[in-house]
Amino acid sequence: EKVRLASVRYGEICSASFVSPEGLVMTNHHCARDCIEAVSTEQRDYIVEGFYAPRREDELLCPDLFLDQLVQIEDVTARVQGAAPADAPPTRVAAARDSAQAAIKAECEATSDLQCQVVSLFHGGQYKLYRYRRYSPVKLVFAPELQAGYFGGDPDNFTYPRYALDVAFVRAYEAGGRSPARTPQYFQWDADGAQEGELVFITGNPGSTSRQITVSELLYEQQYRHPFTIAILEGQRDFLRWVASTSPEAERDVRDQLFGIENSLKAYGGQYAGLRDTLLVGRKIRWEQEFRARVEDDRALRDRYGDVWDRIEEIQYRKLEVSPRLNINNVEFIGGPHVQVAGMLVRYIRAASLPEAERPEAFRGERLAEVERLLRSPIRLDDQIGIRLLTLRLDLARRFLPPDDPFLREAFREGEDPRQAAERIIGGTRIGDVAFRTSLIEGGERALAASDDPLVRLVRLMDRTYAELLPQWQELTAAESVEETRLAQALFAVYGTRLPPDATFTLRISDGVVSGYPYNGTIAPPHTTFYGIYDRSASFGNAMPFTLPPSFARRRDAIDLATPFDFVTTNDITGGNSGSPMIDREARVVGVAFDSNIEGLPNEFLFRTETGARAVGVHSAGILEALRGIYQADALLAELLGRRSP
Repeated sequence: EKVRLASVRYGEICSASFVSPEGLVMTNHHCARDCIEAVSTEQRDYIVEGFYAPRREDELLCPDLFLDQLVQIEDVTARVQGAAPADAPPTRVAAARDSAQAAIKAECEATSDLQCQVVSLFHGGQYKLYRYRRYSPVKLVFAPELQAGYFGGDPDNFTYPRYALDVAFVRAYEAGGRSPARTPQYFQWDADGAQEGELVFITGNPGSTSRQITVSELLYEQQYRHPFTIAILEGQRDFLRWVASTSPEAERDVRDQLFGIENSLKAYGGQYAGLRDTLLVGRKIRWEQEFRARVEDDRALRDRYGDVWDRIEEIQYRKLEVSPRLNINNVEFIGGPHVQVAGMLVRYIRAASLPEAERPEAFRGERLAEVERLLRSPIRLDDQIGIRLLTLRLDLARRFLPPDDPFLREAFREGEDPRQAAERIIGGTRIGDVAFRTSLIEGGERALAASDDPLVRLVRLMDRTYAELLPQWQELTAAESVEETRLAQALFAVYGTRLPPDATFTLRISDGVVSGYPYNGTIAPPHTTFYGIYDRSASFGNAMPFTLPPSFARRRDAIDLATPFDFVTTNDITGGNSGSPMIDREARVVGVAFDSNIEGLPNEFLFRTETGARAVGVHSAGILEALRGIYQADALLAELLGRRSP
């Protein structure tokens, strides 16, 4: 209970922990970046400079940040699963369960001052009501400069050995923000940290895993969803890099978004490597065969669940047909100013031709008039942005749609590549002209159908196709949800709860040991030291992203370079675990988790440590040494060690 109450969710993205009785919270620098960015000013860029508040009155409010502490769990499986008759169609079952979960959440929050969430475990095999105490406001206490927190940049991301001081501290306050929150359940600090072979626990909120999917679902990921997602992320990364190159202000505006895209791209790339790993896929196939054999050997289980794998496989084939077309024809997907304005115009004209009750929600009542006013007003469109984003959409269409798809026939002319087609369409459209939009609004459906504007024609087709495909997709996902619940029930019948559920961004505890591993023909050490960051910088001529943080350069002689810096363990973590406390058997902090190595990314589908998969953390001794010698954060150091502040 102490460990549970000392562990918290950091907003909607990360994990964190209380590390003093006065609301002090430890998380990752990359988790705190939104706060650091928000409190920065024109005069002080705390992302670049770093931040430290030696006194409580110096701490800065993190806008909209909250921390959630899990205080109670209640089983509501019977109520949710019983919300619809067993023989109801999948869409009705899914809708009834969603409605039941919403009602449970509303009832919980109406009768308490807690935040409530109904959590689906085992893909609908269990439902739990989680009650959270929310801490807000939250203020920033300490964050190193970006070059220390993200040393090595994207090249070092998801790798090891590492030399990143990816840690930050914030403080929870009582309502009103005058007094720090009282947090009697907190983790004390182990100043020496964990050594090789020591037992380590990680408590945090892993976001999602896919370990209980069937082989057919795994192959859907392999054949379509992962390659498609990687292609999207590559296009978005290239676009944001172009935006960043246009001006220093633009670079600052997109740097957090670019960091997120690059992080996701590397994560999906590592997962995709696992999907193509024949040993991993082979083990999944073997496990499914064993699972199915146990079901087949029991007549009652066979009659109830024997067809579930075939049903899920049929759904995956349909998803392969529907999903690429649905995404490509979704006006909101990828975006692009010209496409979005054209989409708004097309949807407005079609909605205006319908009776009020039949219009989409976004075009009912006064909202219809608001959209019309916007369309009749000047809208500034950047052709270069429009061309680049439409090129990305057209490139994805060429790669993932069948050659005879109507979208391709409408978008391309003979011999055009995606860039040429995008330049022709954006160069030829009049969608940025108020008079043109007004003429189509006044001409209604007939004028829209008669328009020869290349973008309007393409978006008309997209809107119509999307409207046809969306109900099909909703039926598929509802059916998949029902079958996954049946699969979970079969899992319980065979294995009970010996297998842990997939991650759901709810609190989990994992165990491991500090351990190096073979890699690249040599051995990765269990921990790195401060010597390494200076060597890595020197080895790359102090060039970005290996430029030495200025504070590290100034204070080199003030630290013990042999102090452990980052370290690796065999713990099971994934996205959402960022900021999780790493604790020893006495529940003392020995580090903070911030990453997985590249070998650990395929653990999305099957947890293994023999491949060299490791969790990467900042060592507790390294955090103290940096606070003491480099940042001279004496008050923070004293609070972590339970001493009186100087």
